[in-house]
Amino acid sequence: MITAALTGGIATGKTEVLRVAEKYNSVETIQADSLAKEIYRKDNPHFGEVVDLLGSDVLTEEGEIDLEAVSKKVFSDKDLLSQLESIAHPYVEAKLKELIKRYKNRDRQLLVIEIPLLFQSSSVDLDSFDRIILVDASEDTQVDRLKKRDCLSAETARERVKLQKLPEDARKKSDHVLETEGSLEETRQLAGELIEKLLK
Repeated sequence: MITAALTGGIATGKTEVLRVAEKYNSVETIQADSLAKEIYRKDNPHFGEVVDLLGSDVLTEEGEIDLEAVSKKVFSDKDLLSQLESIAHPYVEAKLKELIKRYKNRDRQLLVIEIPLLFQSSSVDLDSFDRIILVDASEDTQVDRLKKRDCLSAETARERVKLQKLPEDARKKSDHVLETEGSLEETRQLAGELIEKLLK
């Protein structure tokens, strides 16, 4: 089984690429962000640690963590985001190892794992993946998509894009680069061509 990490900046089309991959019977997919969100659940062992870090003002009346409140807090505070990631990343890494082991025991040819901040994370070993797929678009395209998708102002959208800016050597470290400046249909076509190439 080939293990591929799928990464890229915000609003570049990673999730759309993952959706295309999911249509193939011989492919399994994982979203690292979904695993990371598990730390916000009451039954997660890290819940209390997260509340202590972010403050009780992120809690709803029912005592649940409000993800929108978390997002507003961390996107304007790099240090806080870094501390939150120091809780989330080891948890996600452990869960990924567990899931990779499980999928290897199944009859699958390819496992695609979406990890948005792959290159920015010091806790992820790039060599643990057989392939790295980078989904990329210009900053202006990302801002435009983010404005429409999340109903944000241009200023807020650009701040979020810059916060997840790729390191300069990201392309060199990637085995495949998907340019997603075009339409949604063009992105899907590029994704399909790449998945089929990896399955050969």
